[in-house]
Amino acid sequence: MGLSSSPKSSGSSSKDASPTRFSGFLNSARPSNVLNTASEKINSLRNPHTLVIPTSPVRGATNSPPRSPLRHDASAADTTSIINSMEDLNIGNNNFHHNGFEKENNSSVGAPYAQSHRNQNPEVHYRPRLSPEDYEKLQDPNTKRLVNVTQLYFFDYYFDLLNYVHSRNNRLDKVTHTINQLPMEEKETQWKSYCGRERAYLRKRRTKLKHGDFQVLTQVGQGGYGQVYLARKADTKEICALKVLNKKLLLKLDEIRHILTERDILTAAKSPWLVKLLYAFQDTESVYLAMEFVPGGDYRTLLNNTGILSPRYARFYISEMFASLDALHKLGYIHRDLKPENFLIDSSGHIKLTDFGLASGVISKDRVESMRMKLEDVENMQVFQRSLIERQNMYRSLRSADINYANSIVGSPDYMALEVLEGRQYDYTIDYWSLGCMLFETLAGYPPFAGGTPEETYSNLRQWRQALRRPQYDDGKYVFSDRTWDLITRLISSTNSRFRSFDEIKRHPYFAEVDWDNLRKNKPPFIPQLDSDVDAGYFDDFSNESDMEKYKDVMEKKIQVENLAERGVSIPNRAFIGFTFKHSKGPSAFYPSGDTNRRTVRPSGYYDGSFNTMF
Repeated sequence: MGLSSSPKSSGSSSKDASPTRFSGFLNSARPSNVLNTASEKINSLRNPHTLVIPTSPVRGATNSPPRSPLRHDASAADTTSIINSMEDLNIGNNNFHHNGFEKENNSSVGAPYAQSHRNQNPEVHYRPRLSPEDYEKLQDPNTKRLVNVTQLYFFDYYFDLLNYVHSRNNRLDKVTHTINQLPMEEKETQWKSYCGRERAYLRKRRTKLKHGDFQVLTQVGQGGYGQVYLARKADTKEICALKVLNKKLLLKLDEIRHILTERDILTAAKSPWLVKLLYAFQDTESVYLAMEFVPGGDYRTLLNNTGILSPRYARFYISEMFASLDALHKLGYIHRDLKPENFLIDSSGHIKLTDFGLASGVISKDRVESMRMKLEDVENMQVFQRSLIERQNMYRSLRSADINYANSIVGSPDYMALEVLEGRQYDYTIDYWSLGCMLFETLAGYPPFAGGTPEETYSNLRQWRQALRRPQYDDGKYVFSDRTWDLITRLISSTNSRFRSFDEIKRHPYFAEVDWDNLRKNKPPFIPQLDSDVDAGYFDDFSNESDMEKYKDVMEKKIQVENLAERGVSIPNRAFIGFTFKHSKGPSAFYPSGDTNRRTVRPSGYYDGSFNTMF
């Protein structure tokens, strides 16, 4: 299966070294090393420097910028790796040459020598002869993903199996020692009890994870493809955010690769800046992602409640956003859809990045074409120059007048770089553009290109050089300091003028006071006030009619697509291969500390008073 080889011990003899890719893994001669080796294998596969992910930035170099997601240069190293993998497998002396395989050196030796050689070593190596079609298939990103998930599946499987056997032997030794010290009449009772527990454990291991294993506490999110619930896993008591997505909707809207990418990123995420995945599973109707629950709500809610943040607090949050984005870029992904809703606030007040659906490297052609047409429609539209107060009032009025604003404009262009909207080639720096727009909004109270209508917003983006102006107060004083404005104009700029790396951003004078190595040790300006680990008060209340009004447009579109999806849509068996996942940490790491109220209502405009806001 292309499992990565184990390093042989320097002191082992040749007869101890297995010739296969399972060397050092299943070798009974080294039982003490089995679990450690298996664990190292799994970690190396999950390491972002090892995973082969399509449309990836360069891995392995600290803070090195990624390559363009639209190019993939095939190299001879890919073929060499495949051939080396085959050479590590000793294939029996079967006649495979007529199936596209060729014996090594069989044309350069005489028949007597060949016969003698076969008698000495009956195992013969075969080298694959790849056709152009096969080579093209090997370079397909979907094929590479299947290779990765297959490797992870087998390593997870054998690691779990060997770990179970090891722990069972320990339990057996312990119970045997205990039983031998008991009176004869109690031995049989205790032995039967032990066997019953082992049988129950075996049955549990054979049972697949299902929706019923989670107790749904309350709904905390609603999207076009499904819902997000606050839930508790029944047996381990883990608290999680359970995302439930309809398979037919994902297939109909061509979103399968996006959800698979999100699953892959969540699986690989080891950084405290990224939301982690606990479980992933599926049934015939839906796929499920059980993620860590981040209870403080999103950054959009914080901005709605506070308006404008002071420069000191804005610097705190934008620093953590850049750290989160860098963690994603190091995994080899570009987010492509950054906005305030994608940044969550954890229980300690720090930032976590989520929603990686568009990080797959492909934005649908229909979506790109729709945005490009809107740009063409406003080609000759005039750019309006408005005062700071006018822009603030207009943006707040737009959001309050249209309660569906955040959800109705799917792919809102407020934070998207122009090259994405135009369908041109782009790189990872488009995420820097998005964070520049968010910093502008945090300090000014509106995104830099927001207009009174969607058409005006697109017009401002098309003519972004004329629309991007340094806002001023009525007395003529600038809202942004010189170094703040310099940072923003290096983020929101043409590709050639934009920052090229996270290191370059950290060296900018705007971040002179930031201790990048200890960001998460700083006290945040806002810490969520939680009554328990299942307090969902910072999220919309889906039992409240006024909160549900925000999702009216989303629900109507969802119903329409569901009706279309029911018409003859069949889900391919291979569509969600490699989706299942179970985290390896013990459940104690996620145990709730209490369970009082599922939801504590936070009044509109609620905050703890620590923010220095303008309105």
